[in-house]
Amino acid sequence: MPSLRHLLLSGYIAAPEDPADEDEFFAGLVDLGIGGIEHALPVEGTRSLEPAWVARNLRPEWDVVVSLVPTMMPRLGVAPTYGLGSLDEDQRAHALADVARARDLAVSLAQADGRRRVSAIEVHSAPGPRGGSVEAFSRSLDEILGWDLAGAEVLVEHCDAYVPGLTPAKGFWTLEDELAVVRSKGLPVDVLGMCVNWGRSVIEGRSTTTAVEHTQAVAEAGLLRMLVLSGATGADTPWNPPWADMHIPPRSDDHPALAASADSLMGLAEITETLRVAGDVPRVGVKVGVRPTDADVATRLAVVRASLELVAEARAAV
Repeated sequence: MPSLRHLLLSGYIAAPEDPADEDEFFAGLVDLGIGGIEHALPVEGTRSLEPAWVARNLRPEWDVVVSLVPTMMPRLGVAPTYGLGSLDEDQRAHALADVARARDLAVSLAQADGRRRVSAIEVHSAPGPRGGSVEAFSRSLDEILGWDLAGAEVLVEHCDAYVPGLTPAKGFWTLEDELAVVRSKGLPVDVLGMCVNWGRSVIEGRSTTTAVEHTQAVAEAGLLRMLVLSGATGADTPWNPPWADMHIPPRSDDHPALAASADSLMGLAEITETLRVAGDVPRVGVKVGVRPTDADVATRLAVVRASLELVAEARAAV
């Protein structure tokens, strides 16, 4: 098996809901030899926020990247103007408070271990043009960058932009808008950078070409700090609806565990092409959802392993 030490896994997406199964799943990830984990920061009261869960499941040798998406999307479902770019100051403050929870996790882990544990915190330009402004998003970044983040980088993760006439998965600001904001700060890339999510870019453009173009644009700007390989499809699959941000795994005839995701637009060729334009990106993440939703731990680990191995194969070819 190729080494997976250079890859991160979005553990929360592939994990089962049952607490005992979830612990078994995370224990199984250790045997894969991954280099890090994208850790969800969900809404308050979730099990994975408990210190005992964090100590048990976030291995000290892992590079930890914290994602705000699992908090952001439920908040948007209740308050569509929620977000760091909101024109509603209460909702902007709410989003900042959520990023502060990620900050507090980074600080507490660093204090406990005497070193940086959270290497990056991913933030987003919600709510986009429907209730937000680029200027408000810029002001929020200024506030976040003034905090003690215990060494964590701030990464603006691009999600599909709002496109009139299309049903968005996220519908935030364009990549060009986000690039302009990040560039305007004039900060070192290991303080403020960007992350491209392959699947969300494909959803935006309804084409794999969009993901390659977005990756290349951010890389050429010198701002690409993370590439997340998450699939997408316009077909009718168990990851319904089409063009949803449901993280369909890659397709591969060589990996039986990936048979269910045969309609994924992300295969070895697409991964290789994207990695080629990404250049020397310091983090490559893999984000896969498993179907059926009641799949056992062994099935989940098999899908994860196959997906990681496919990406490792592509990276070796670049």
